[in-house]
Amino acid sequence: MLVRVIKDIDQFDELETTWNAVYSADPEAQIFLSWSWLRGWFEVTPHEWFVLALQLDKDSPYVAFLPLAISPVQKYGLNIFDILHMGGNDFADYTGFVCPPEYEEEALYHFAQHIKERVKWEYFEMRDVLDSRMDKFLQYFYSSEEQFTVEKNTYNSCPYIPLTDSWEEYLQTFLGSKSRKNLRHALRQFEAQSQFKLVETDIDNLESQIEALLTLWQMQWGDKPESRLNIYRSLFQKCGENNSLWLSVIWDGKTPIAATGMFVDYLRKMTCGYMTGYHPDYSKFSPGRVMMAYSIQKAIENNFKVYDFLRGDEDYKFSFFGAKQRFNYVAKVTRKNMRVTGINWVRNIRDSFVSV
Repeated sequence: MLVRVIKDIDQFDELETTWNAVYSADPEAQIFLSWSWLRGWFEVTPHEWFVLALQLDKDSPYVAFLPLAISPVQKYGLNIFDILHMGGNDFADYTGFVCPPEYEEEALYHFAQHIKERVKWEYFEMRDVLDSRMDKFLQYFYSSEEQFTVEKNTYNSCPYIPLTDSWEEYLQTFLGSKSRKNLRHALRQFEAQSQFKLVETDIDNLESQIEALLTLWQMQWGDKPESRLNIYRSLFQKCGENNSLWLSVIWDGKTPIAATGMFVDYLRKMTCGYMTGYHPDYSKFSPGRVMMAYSIQKAIENNFKVYDFLRGDEDYKFSFFGAKQRFNYVAKVTRKNMRVTGINWVRNIRDSFVSV
């Protein structure tokens, strides 16, 4: 078995066909591990990213992948320590491996060995993990002769809806009578406004639809740095070009009033509600709730099986739309070396002064 390191965007582009084949054979892989989503993130992330790729031998195709990234923590221009991350953090709602079941044991072992022996880091932070194989992976750090400490905790609520075969069945199954009545009223009220137009994204309007979504999203959450917006643009652009994006915008003439951006996995029949926004001047029409209802309808009409709300336990996901609860988790591995000992010593001294 050989572990190769891919850290150049051109090299990653050459992996597209192989990556897609491995992704398709992995029942646990999800959209944030797809080639198109990671391609968008790799292109603009400020982190030093790389991919561990497993081969059976030097002439064999790759059979497993693990995307990662390193971010140094600096003070006064000096590199204090290095943090190893899962690829996609913190823009990916879920992280994990890309590996078919028949190579699972080999991949976990060889990836862990490479990370322990060949990668420089003090802390390995695995956030937003939604991959049952992570427990097996962590065992290689637990049993490393006390060279590492391992912590694992529940992290984020990630509600989802197991979709029904029809919109009416969904309303009857997941919503109470009051929620069902309120949603139907909101839809009727909204659809009575003939000036509103729902526009789906295609390759010709992709850029303008993305900008409309980002504008509405910032109306709700405040202005974001251009560097962060550029990452979102890259993610949506690359997934839009690769048929893994549903981005819908409701317009009032030239004014966008509600939008949602969803990443979709046609193979697994799963859609992930990544970003939504609405114009506050139109709040009397409940545009956010209406847009969410339209996106669930669209998923049902396309025979999707899961509507994933992704991270966040906002009440509306449960009270308005009947979502079920689920959690991803976080794990942290700390390397026991002199640098970490020094860092901990300084922190303890600092904390003792603060507590006085």
